[in-house]
Amino acid sequence: MKNLRLDLSYLGSGYCGFQKLPGKVTVQGTLEQELSKITGEKVKIVGAGRTDRGVHAFGQVCNFLTESRINPPAFQRALNSLLPESLRVLQCTEVPLAFHARRDALAKSYLYVVETAAISSPFLAPFTYHFPYPLQLAAMREALLSLLGEQDFRTFAKAGIYSGGTIRMLRRADVIARLPLLYFLLEGSGFLQHMVRTIVGTVLEVGRGKRTVEGFIQALRAKDRTVAGPTIPPHGLFLVGVLYPNG
Repeated sequence: MKNLRLDLSYLGSGYCGFQKLPGKVTVQGTLEQELSKITGEKVKIVGAGRTDRGVHAFGQVCNFLTESRINPPAFQRALNSLLPESLRVLQCTEVPLAFHARRDALAKSYLYVVETAAISSPFLAPFTYHFPYPLQLAAMREALLSLLGEQDFRTFAKAGIYSGGTIRMLRRADVIARLPLLYFLLEGSGFLQHMVRTIVGTVLEVGRGKRTVEGFIQALRAKDRTVAGPTIPPHGLFLVGVLYPNG
């Protein structure tokens, strides 16, 4: 028995998220189907995170157990030959049997891209949220700084019950302007469903002057989804990478 780690990149627009769902095309389901063809085994993938429908990934990580004697480079080549072009295995490596892509993750980083041009570029539209308004960058950065540290992020999560609670640690929250594009960067111990998209949607309200920085902080402390801004579309969101103790 060996444990193989896959580092993945994918376009989320063709998938109903990462997690396997009956009757739906998902990243996990697609991988398991093709891995089963290669190994002749029933393969179960463990992913570092469950990206939502339409969310892209530069650096998703997963692992699976197999009895196959195929070496990792050959596994990578075989898998990429079967997978659709929208899903690529960037690296396949053997890891200790105890490695678990989700439980061992120390942090995840996400990128959300906003286009502020008056007219959206047809080449950028599939990967950016079009928001053609003047924005106050300093106010947005101040609002984002208030998110740093360990806090309860219930306000920015999809309404529901979270078995693991709603407290997370953010160690980076920033926006970089390369006009007409804005790059929102968030890195933390973990993220609740819709959390990044709702944070960015609410920060954009601060940028437009529809909400003050103080109002943003009050919304965070309220722990109430109804006082936050909109959950903006998934196609501007990218899982950049997952951090592990040994890289």
